[in-house]
Amino acid sequence: MSSDAFDHNMDAGDYEDEARIYESIANRMNGFLYRCRNDKNFTMCNIAGAVKKVTGYSQKDLLNNQRISYMALIHQDDSSRVNTAIEQAVKSETNWNIDYRIKRADGSTQWVNEHGGAVRDAAGQVTHLEGIIADINDRKSQEVTRRKKMEDVGGTSNQIISQTQKILQVLKTLKMLSLNASIEAARAGEAGRGFAVVADQVKELADETGKSAQSITQLMGELEAKLSEASE
Repeated sequence: MSSDAFDHNMDAGDYEDEARIYESIANRMNGFLYRCRNDKNFTMCNIAGAVKKVTGYSQKDLLNNQRISYMALIHQDDSSRVNTAIEQAVKSETNWNIDYRIKRADGSTQWVNEHGGAVRDAAGQVTHLEGIIADINDRKSQEVTRRKKMEDVGGTSNQIISQTQKILQVLKTLKMLSLNASIEAARAGEAGRGFAVVADQVKELADETGKSAQSITQLMGELEAKLSEASE
């Protein structure tokens, strides 16, 4: 056997080993790798990984649209958003990264994340799309739970603000009564001096309590804004 033939066989073996390594890695993923044609059906040419686990369909079902096209799996409410993300990424020569829903073989809904990019020929024309599609159901479930908790906290903070506003209204009324009492005490002269002192103290208490209530309202507003930002 010539050295050239030996080198050629070694190269082929290396490529086979590399392919097996990639296939092994893909099979450990909670998702799958793909390469598809740049057509309206996203016709799958190559696909490896947990295809059955994520979609409910086998690799053979999706390859060359033998049973169903991948585009047909994308939830109808998300398909236009997926197309737009891919079109914009292709146009700007960047990758796309998008969350969307697919319809599994059993009819259930599955959240996935797709991170991919365009494959171009020597002339710069897009021939294929490739990337990774991963199961993110758990992440989406956690996001929904977290959002619900944020909404509950936000609802509680709104109730606190509402009650604080009521306190402020009561304090305004109390200050008016204190002012009226001071006027009446002044009219009563010496006999009303003690009552005037009480009225002044009530006014001071109302002022301080009002400042605290306004501070609570401001802080709750800031808390709600931070919670809303954290939930995004």
